[in-house]
Amino acid sequence: MPVVPIAFDRSVRSRTALARPLTPVGWCTAALLLAAWGCGSHTAHDHGHSHDHDHDHAEAAEPEPVAVTVFTEKVGLFMEYPRLVPGLEARFLAHVTVLATGEPVRTGRLDLELSGPDGFARTLEAAAPERDGLFVPVGAFEAAGTFDARIVVHSEQGAETIPLGALVVHADLEAAHAAAHAEEGAESADAVPFLLEQQWRIGVLTEVVRPRTLVRRLRVPAQVAVPTHAAAVVGAPLAGRVLPPATGALPRLGQRVAAGETVASVEPPLEASDLAQRAANETEWLARRIELEHEAVELGRDLSQAEASLEFAERALARLEVLAERKIGTTAELEAARRDAELARRAREGAHALAAANREALSLLAELAERTTGGDGGARLRLPLASPISGEIVEAAAVHGQHVDAAATLYRVLDLSRVWLVGHVSEFDLAELPEAPGAFLELPGHPGRILDVEAELGGHLVHVGREVDPDARTLPVRFEVANPDGLLRAGMLADLFLATETAREVVAVPRSAVVTDRGQPVAFVLLDGETFERRVLETGIRDGAWLEVRTGITAGERVVSKGAHLVKLASANPDGFGAGHVH
Repeated sequence: MPVVPIAFDRSVRSRTALARPLTPVGWCTAALLLAAWGCGSHTAHDHGHSHDHDHDHAEAAEPEPVAVTVFTEKVGLFMEYPRLVPGLEARFLAHVTVLATGEPVRTGRLDLELSGPDGFARTLEAAAPERDGLFVPVGAFEAAGTFDARIVVHSEQGAETIPLGALVVHADLEAAHAAAHAEEGAESADAVPFLLEQQWRIGVLTEVVRPRTLVRRLRVPAQVAVPTHAAAVVGAPLAGRVLPPATGALPRLGQRVAAGETVASVEPPLEASDLAQRAANETEWLARRIELEHEAVELGRDLSQAEASLEFAERALARLEVLAERKIGTTAELEAARRDAELARRAREGAHALAAANREALSLLAELAERTTGGDGGARLRLPLASPISGEIVEAAAVHGQHVDAAATLYRVLDLSRVWLVGHVSEFDLAELPEAPGAFLELPGHPGRILDVEAELGGHLVHVGREVDPDARTLPVRFEVANPDGLLRAGMLADLFLATETAREVVAVPRSAVVTDRGQPVAFVLLDGETFERRVLETGIRDGAWLEVRTGITAGERVVSKGAHLVKLASANPDGFGAGHVH
């Protein structure tokens, strides 16, 4: 399990805090955080110096405690304990945080497991947290030495094993003082103490800074548009009465239709001359149908005769072939029989073809009558109206029985399975625009959600305009993207982030980690579990939720990614928010 050790000693901690309780130090002095945190939380655990005179000698006699900060994939550990000397009982103050949520571990138990030479093994157990997030295993050591140590957390919030490395038991207090003095370091002027109790209360989250590839993007206003090939209208070719298709009712708004599907029909009005001509046509169709049906009878008879002739010819041929095998009969007779059989076979095929043509003619005649009369006995002519494309009906103006004029729009159909994103680039930014820019999309209706046009939406660049709008002084840049879940609606406003510059493997932090302090971009880097350092940054490329940091932070450091603004407020009064805590 990977670990990230942060620090192993802090001179800012009291020497007496781990030995016995101190009088709480009042620190509720920040009005901005008073309502959020309350004035009583400072009594949680106090590392501040007491003003009690009886403690002065103890503080002079005890060396600075050890502070350890370690992170695994699931939890963060901040533990303090006194310099270990044989015969003195030590309290190990282990604060455990769930990294995913910033909450303290509230349940379970914690084991401090020790191992050493000659098979030495020992476990100090905290059966339950003394309060949220704090486990206190207690124990004393009989002899000096160096032990391998690890923390094992048993909790439903996050079971984890945390390696600690070497744990040293000094020979005496003088050796403990010498070790503490050797590990002392200069305290940062920008250090911001911030107790874990306060971090837990506001849900502070931290993140390890890693190199990333960032892309500078030009933000331009955009709009979702319907491709020209994805919109269609169903109109009346002539004036008449609107009727539903033979297969059902008129389609409704929001209904999906397929390309070529009949959605309605128009029945044009007929005058007296038209009706007379229609009656004549129907008489002619009826006569033609009777004629075709009579032909069908004759063709059936001819087909039966052809079948019988073929059967007789095949039997005669078979008989002559048997005689030929026995050397009886002549070759001329056999050839004549084969010719008769072939002629009979062709006659049957011809009869079949004529019968099929007759059936097709009858079918076409019936279909023509159905299409022009609507199956109502030939009373009226009906012209079917079909959808040119597959899609959704977004406008439905047809009413059953309504009379419409020629060229009236009855339905409007849109296919929004793929849409256009049209960005409008200022002519003054054209110099930054590459030939084929990549793009990200952000929708005002979905703040914070940024979509990769190519990777997530399956999009591609369609066209970069050649004409600048004379009023807006912008140039259209058009992408086509997939829209399978219907997230993008026609006419919707959006922001396009067009790629203009790429920086590879640069230090980057979340944008939420950077706040403005005294006019400068600032982030807070974790020094140990309860101390942050204010860093003034030089920033570079902004790419979506990430921001390049050119100076101020190095890769591998851990930065506050949530709660940075409140840490900034605490930095204004470090004594108030970093005052120690009593255990």
